[in-house]
This record gives sequence, structure tokens and C-alpha cells, in this order.
Amino acid sequence: MIKAARYRIPTTERRSKSGSFKHFRRLLRYVWPHRKFLYPAVICIFLMVVTYSASIGSILPVLKVLVEDEGLHGSVNKYIAEDRFGCTFITYNSARDREVRDIEDRTAQIRRPKPDSPLYEASLRGGDFIVALNGTPLKALDLFKELASSEQESLEITYRSADGEWREPVQVQVPPLTQKTALARSVIGMIPGGQSKQERMRTLLVILGLLIVVVVVGNAARFMAEYLTVIINTLSILDMRRHMYTHVLRLPLDRFSDNTSDTMSRFVQDTNDIFRGLNNFFQIFVTEPFKAIGPITIAFLLDWQFTLFLLLGTPLAAILFRKIGKMVRRANRRMLVQFGQMLSRLESTLNGMRVVKAYMRENYERRRLFQVDRIILKQQARMGMLEALSSPVIETGAFLIGAAVIYFIANRMLDESGDTGVARFVTLLVCMGAIFDPVRKLSNVYPKLQRANAAAERIFELIDSESEYDQDAGKPDLPTICNSIEFDQVTFRYPKADRPAVSEVSLSVRKNEIIALVGPNGSGKTTLLSLLPRFYNPTAGRILIDGLDIRDISIRSLRKHFGLITQESVIFPDSVRANIAYGRPDASDEEIKAAARRAFAEEFILQLPDGYDTVLGEHGATLSGGQRQRLAIARAILRDAPILIFDEATSQVDPESEMKIQQALETILENRTAFIIAHRYATISGADRIVVMDEGKIVAVGAHKQLLESCPLYRRLYETQFRNEEG
Repeated sequence: MIKAARYRIPTTERRSKSGSFKHFRRLLRYVWPHRKFLYPAVICIFLMVVTYSASIGSILPVLKVLVEDEGLHGSVNKYIAEDRFGCTFITYNSARDREVRDIEDRTAQIRRPKPDSPLYEASLRGGDFIVALNGTPLKALDLFKELASSEQESLEITYRSADGEWREPVQVQVPPLTQKTALARSVIGMIPGGQSKQERMRTLLVILGLLIVVVVVGNAARFMAEYLTVIINTLSILDMRRHMYTHVLRLPLDRFSDNTSDTMSRFVQDTNDIFRGLNNFFQIFVTEPFKAIGPITIAFLLDWQFTLFLLLGTPLAAILFRKIGKMVRRANRRMLVQFGQMLSRLESTLNGMRVVKAYMRENYERRRLFQVDRIILKQQARMGMLEALSSPVIETGAFLIGAAVIYFIANRMLDESGDTGVARFVTLLVCMGAIFDPVRKLSNVYPKLQRANAAAERIFELIDSESEYDQDAGKPDLPTICNSIEFDQVTFRYPKADRPAVSEVSLSVRKNEIIALVGPNGSGKTTLLSLLPRFYNPTAGRILIDGLDIRDISIRSLRKHFGLITQESVIFPDSVRANIAYGRPDASDEEIKAAARRAFAEEFILQLPDGYDTVLGEHGATLSGGQRQRLAIARAILRDAPILIFDEATSQVDPESEMKIQQALETILENRTAFIIAHRYATISGADRIVVMDEGKIVAVGAHKQLLESCPLYRRLYETQFRNEEG
């Protein structure tokens, strides 16, 4: 038995308890734009279904050629005669039927004439034997042929009663052929016939040749249908990922504070489940029910009572499908949530591999990941059990029902139809198998569709989440002039945090003023500045630019006024040129190079293998910390925004790089308002004012000398962090 840690579904995960396919149906909206592939795929599916039904239907004529004395042509002639004269005929066999005196074997006998039958109107009844037509004695096969092909207005029929007594010949009116019987007569006329072995083999060869053509066409249609559906599904998933990615880029920053790996899981694992679900939907869920239509139709024509009774088990199968599908959907949703957590733990371990190895915590990290793996294993095992259980249960139930029905109808069919019943009975058995084969496949694919439904629920949960631009419509743009910035009693608390990260902060900043923020780690410096471009919205209070509340200004126009240099310099896996022009993609090549020179970055850029066209590794891993930061400064210089946010991080760079970063910073600070999170005295010395923060609050504001005298916290920071650098 597989054991796993106890898992409780969060409230948001439990809210959808129905087994409906509403999320999966919504997926089909991504399929419709690719209908130019869908239409030919549907045509191929239809052609495949038709050829499949034709191949099933060919069993009856093949058996008639091989098993029954009347052969294929005799069977068709008999069918036309029965339809034309409104009755059923059998071929008398004394060894099988009740012996009637003076009646030879292979004589045609009437069964169940309809009240409007020309035979019934001429006083012939069920059980009577037809022995001659227009005075010519005929056996059953020849009689059926004459009745089917006769173009006379009436025929003289000589017959005997059911007990063998002779009756007076009667005139029987000959009805015209119906359209379907005329068509059957024309088709059978194209196939060579006869009763000898050579003639039967020739008939069989023609039928098998036609069947080969049907199979080849059907399989070609199947190939095209499956290929086109893969194209459709791939394009649909691509559109969905694009839609997801577009929406994710518009989500508020707090959406990624604790579930980035879960979002990545939805892009990877969830969309893979959806792709498999769409494939199963088009290739099995849509196709298989249509494949059953042909065998069901043939079975109804052979014995409608048997077929109807057989189909009564369909609702029971549907109930079972629904029950198993709901359990699979719940298990898959739990697994997908845990898969996101596994990615999170794996990413944190790989990113911190140096620390893991330095502290020899490999076993701890292994156990931490295995805890999540066990939960995933449990859910996968549960889904595997349910998927493996569905098909055997359905097949067992279908076999029991089929066996019972076969037992009760076999004797009746064989008895009533004589030799003719053998081919019908075998064909009916094949049709029954062809009907239950789609049911068996659907029992396997239904849980997979529910897995895709669970994945779709998580994806649409992400797509339907509110973006930061949803409430931005109609808001005015921020004017280009920024004369003042004011923090008015600003408070902010992170989701799930037990205390505010910023508390009741008030600060007024003039145009072109340089503000340095200092304080211990966790004092709220970065959080406070993250509120300016509305990465987060204040929990209380407001931030004003030129007297306008930034929440009443469109986000796009607000962020155009900011240049940002983060503590961890963000470098994208793209060319150096693209990284510098990230904030101004329309910048000219000369402008990009001028920004790089002002940031003292060109000197190392030209040493790279392809210069400005060098593609940098992920996170700029091929560059040093100082080089990454100078690229980030070049990006901000090129952006040329009136407000600069600079989270200084020079603790890991060499003195030469630090000196160049400070020189670049002096260049970019000219004639602009700047907020600098200071870690070095060189930065503090150039600030107009220094803001000291502690536990989310501003504890002091002033110049360097003033704060040394009046603020114990600043004095302590100066003595521990800045003093050596000043000297």
C-alpha cells in the first residue's frame, strides 16, 4: 500500500465538486480558430466511420457466400422478394423442420405475410409452400430470383397448404420495386454470381477486393484525421499558452510572491494533460460513438429487439463513467497542485546548490522533495487504479448482458431462419463486439478527459484572475512634469503577513531631489519604493505625484516615468543590445552604444565574442556582478525616465567595478528625481536627504551630519557599514 503525507485540499481547490465538463468545453474555444484544419479532420473522421461500418457490414455477404446454400445473390433476391411481396420466406428442410408429406427439400415456404401483402390478398397464409410459378416447378432459389426480377403485372402461383394439401393456383398481383430494392438489384447485378465452387470463389474474390479498397481508404482517412487533430491540438495549446502568458504578464506582482512554481507548473504539466485530453477527445471520444452507429444500424436491421435490449445497459455505463471520472478529476487536481510545489522545492534547491553542499544538507533536501513526491505518487496511483478499473468493469458487465441475450435469442433466430439464421447470428455477434469496442475505449478515455478537465480548471482559474489593468480603463495619463512626490500615511501589508512591511510613512520629495534610504535589512526600504510604480497598492494611505493619487492614474503612463535598477541586476537570455534597449526597444544603435559608454559598460562589451550581438546566458551568468549592474544602469540611462529607483548592491563587486558604477550613477542622477537604497557611503554622500527606516517606519530624515548627531540608528549603521569606506 502506498503511503503519503496527509493532504488537505484548500478551499479554492474544493470549490468545484461537479463532474461537469464545463472547463473542458471552454477549451474548445481555442480549437475553433483552427477550423480550416478541423473541417477536413471531421470529413476524414466521417469517411473513417463509413468505411468501418462498411467493413463490419461486409461480414454478412462473406458468410452468405461461404456458409449458406443460397449464396449472396440468392440472399439479395430473397430480400427483394420479401420486401416486394410483404412476407418472409424460408427454404424448407425436412431434417430441420417438421416433415410434411410430398414436400421436397429446398421448397420455398411463406412465413408471416402482412395483411396488405399480395400473397395474403390471394389467400396464401403463413406455412403455405410455393411449388410452381406460371406452371413451372421452381425450387426456392429460382423462385426468389423470379419474384425479385419479374416485370409482369401478375403471376400464377401454384402452392400447397401447410399440411401438404394441394390448392388451386391463384393469380397474384406483382408490386413494383421500391427504390431501395431497385438499388440492391442494380448493385448485386455488378457482382458475378452462381452456385458452383468456382462461381462462389469468384464472388468472394470481388467482395474481398472491394473490402480491401474500403480498408485502405478507411486507414488513409484515419491517418489524416489523427494527423490533423494533432495539428489542431498543438495550435490550440500554443494559443492557450500565449493567452496565459499575456495574462500572466499583466497580473499584479503579489500574484507571484509565493506561487511562481505553481504558475510554471500550469504552463508545463497542466497544458500537457490538456493536450492529451484533446487528442483523446477528437481521436476517441468523438470518433468511437460514430463508429458504433454503423454496427448498431446493422444490428437493428438484423434483430431490433435484441439490439434494443442490449443498449439498455448504456445508461448504467454512463453513470459508472461519471462516478469514476469525478474521482479521477479530484485526484489529478491534487497531483497538479503538488507538482507545482515539487517544482518550487526543486528550483530552490538547485539555485542554492552551493549552500546545500557547503552545509552538507543533501539528505535533508532529498527528504524534503520526497515528501512531495510521495503525495504525487499516491495521486498518480489512485488515478491509475481508477483508469485501470473502468475498462474491466465495463467489459465484464457488457459480457454478462451479451451472454444472457445471446442465450435467449440464439434458438429463436436459428429456428426461424434456418440456414439463413447462421450468417445473421454470426453477423449479429460481430456487431455486438463492434458496438462494445467503442464503449470499452470510452471507458479508458473518459478518466483522461477528466484529467484534462481538472487541468483546464486550474488554467482558467489563472486566466480569469484579475489583472492589474482590469480596473485601469478610463483613468487619465500622468502628465510628463513631475514636480513633487508625496507619501501620505502610507501603510502596506504583504498577503499572509502578520505585520505591515510599511507603516504610516509620510514623506514629501521635490523635483530632481535625490533621496537615499538606509536601514537594517527588513526595514521596508525596497517595499516602500515598490509602491511608487504600483507594483503593489498601499493597504492604507496614498501616494501623490503632482497632487494626483497614483491609483487614479493609468499604470502604463505611471511606469513610463520610472527607471529601475534592482538589487539583483536582471539580465535576460538575449543579446547585449536587446538587454540595454529593453526599456526602449525602438532606440537606435547609436543611442544604445551611447548609453553603454555613459554606464562604463562598452569596455567589456567590446571584449565579448560578438560585441553587442553576444547572447548572454540565463541571468547573465557569463558576466560578473559589476558588469551586470553596469548593463542595468545603461538600460536605465537609455530609458531616460524622470524618476529613478536604484537599489544599490555593490557588496559583491571589486573596487574598480564599484568606482565605475558610482561614476555611472553620477551620470544618470543628473536632472532627475531619484530614490536610492544605500548600502555604501559614497551613495549617501551625494544624496540631498537621507531617510532612515526601521520596522517599516521612517525614524529620521535629514543630512548626513545632522543624522549622526540626532539618530542613534543611523549612527550605528554608519559605524558598522559606512565608516571604513569614508576613510
